Order: sequence, then structure tokens, then C-alpha cells
Amino acid sequence: METVEPVGGWRIRKSGLVGGLILAAGLLAVGAFFIPASSWVGLGEANAAMAATPAPIDGKRAFGYLETICAIGPRIAGSEANAKQRQMAAEHFRAAGAKVREQAFEGVHPLDGGKVQMANLIASWHPERTRRVLIGVHYDTRPHADEETAPARQRLPFLGANDGAAGVALLMEIANHLTDLKTSWGVDLVLFDGEELVYGRHPNTQGQYFLGSKEFARAYVEEQDRGKPDYQYEAGIVLDMIGGKDLHLPQEPNSLNLAYNLVRDVWSVARQINARSFKVKVGREVMDDHLALNNAGIPSIDIIDFDYPFWHKADDLPKNCSADSLAEVGRVVTAWLARPQRRGRR
Repeated sequence: METVEPVGGWRIRKSGLVGGLILAAGLLAVGAFFIPASSWVGLGEANAAMAATPAPIDGKRAFGYLETICAIGPRIAGSEANAKQRQMAAEHFRAAGAKVREQAFEGVHPLDGGKVQMANLIASWHPERTRRVLIGVHYDTRPHADEETAPARQRLPFLGANDGAAGVALLMEIANHLTDLKTSWGVDLVLFDGEELVYGRHPNTQGQYFLGSKEFARAYVEEQDRGKPDYQYEAGIVLDMIGGKDLHLPQEPNSLNLAYNLVRDVWSVARQINARSFKVKVGREVMDDHLALNNAGIPSIDIIDFDYPFWHKADDLPKNCSADSLAEVGRVVTAWLARPQRRGRR
């Protein structure tokens, strides 16, 4: 299945014309699998008045998970460190009451053309429920700090404290509350591998983005086509770079175009609980894992702080992240999960 591809790099602001062409191409590629945002009927002004009660998210504990992940070192797709992180997260999710499975797949190394063994990690709460939502993050790190201008700094280890570890750490903290959280959905926490197995921007070495979410989307559509499984995802939220200090979370344009009602619903929850980092303004257009999910018919949005000053730089370290930021995003996500929802497509 075709998916929207990055044009001229990753996560960049597009002009109105280029952005429109990208979205048009994505809609054509989705075909019968695309679900208009208006069909996500558990949303709207009526729901805006519903109470939003977050779980008691512990930001300091989440920050401790972030530090533990970074202590593993760089976690490039296909590396031992990457597998070690995945095992640690799987054990944590199982201990928190989840049914956990891996979704193995192969990628191609952009430098030598060799095979790279990768795996998404899927942790499910209430697996018997057919109405489901997913909260996704990527857990691999960029091979190099390629936004550094000095060659010597580009060779420094890239720990990806915010760009990777923060999302995993927050899902680990959210997992601590899902057994007791009053939600009508089945909830899947998904760790995507191979989001950025990319070496710079040269066409010969760049590689491909979003390998894990594309594989997840492909497998989901294939299962739906075969009439198996009997569940359906009603919404998806991708969290990316949500742990930085001075967190700033505007509404991402592709999310607004593809899942407008979901954006409105999540930001209305943020307003209710006074989550000040969620800004009711349009931010930069971002190419991220939510595009593959939308192409698979899962209305999905990206919650991302793309103004983080250490993006793909060697100083993307725990010292530049914040327990308060993790806590605020966790409170919004769990409050959204716990809101009463009207019955949707199933």
C-alpha cells in the first residue's frame, strides 16, 4: 500500500501548494481505507462538555524511565541497544498487566544494503474489546546528530533523550495506570521501530523513514481485508518530542487535515485540565508516523514539539528534558482515554 513519503527531507514546513499536493497524494493512496475525520463520531462539541479526569501521572517517575533508557546508549534500529530497550519496555508492560507481542520485519541498511532486523512492540490492555485506540511512539534513535554543523559534533553519540526516549518513558508511565483507568476502549501502546534509520539527506545514503509504522499499517490493512481480526482502531495518537523543557504543542497541519475532530477533542481535554503547553494554533507541517496510520484508515494525529532546540543534535540529553512536560502530556492522554465516548463505527 502506498503511503505519504517525505519530500526533500523530514519534518519540514511545506508551502501551501506542496503541502496540498502531498495530502492529495496521500488521499489517493489511501483509497477505500481512508476514513474521513467527520466519521470519528465520538467527538465534537457535545463531548467538549464531558468531564476529563486524568490518571495520577508521576512525571518524576517517567523522567527516571527516560534516564534509564538513555543510559543504554544510542538505540539505532537493528542494534543490540535497540533490542535491549525493547525487552526492557516489554517486561515493564507485562508487569503492568498488558498482553505483549512483537511484530518483526526487515529493513534495508541505507549504507551497505544489508538486511536490518527490526520489530514493533505492541502492548494491549483489554484485548477482548473490539473498539480500540492506539498510542504510538518511535523507540529507535537517529544514527548521528546530523543537525550539528561541526563535523566533530556530528560524531558524538546521539542519545535521543527527547527524540525517542521521552515517548517510550511516557508510555511506560501511562502503562502503570491503564489497568485501573476507566476507559471504554481497548488500548494498545505501540513502539515503532525504524522511524529514522537515516544517514543524512543524500539520496544514496538517506534511507527510508517510518518503517515501523508502515509495517504496522500494512499488517493491519491486510488483516482487515481478510476479515481478521474482529477489532477496529477508532483513533490513534502519535507522541514525538514531548519531553523537552518549555514544551510547545501547537496543532499539526496534517493532523488537522486528516483527523480534525480528534485534534479538536484532544485539545479540548487539554483546555479542561489547564494543560498550557497545548496551543490552539497551527504549527509546522510534520511528516511522521501518523501518516501511515491514517493511510491504513486509522484517524490519527501527531502531538509534537518541533521547536525543540536540540532536534537531531548531540545535546538532546536528559538535562534538556522535563518531568513536568512528561506529566502534562500524560495527563492529557489519559484524560482523553477516560472520557465517555459515544459509540462509533462498530
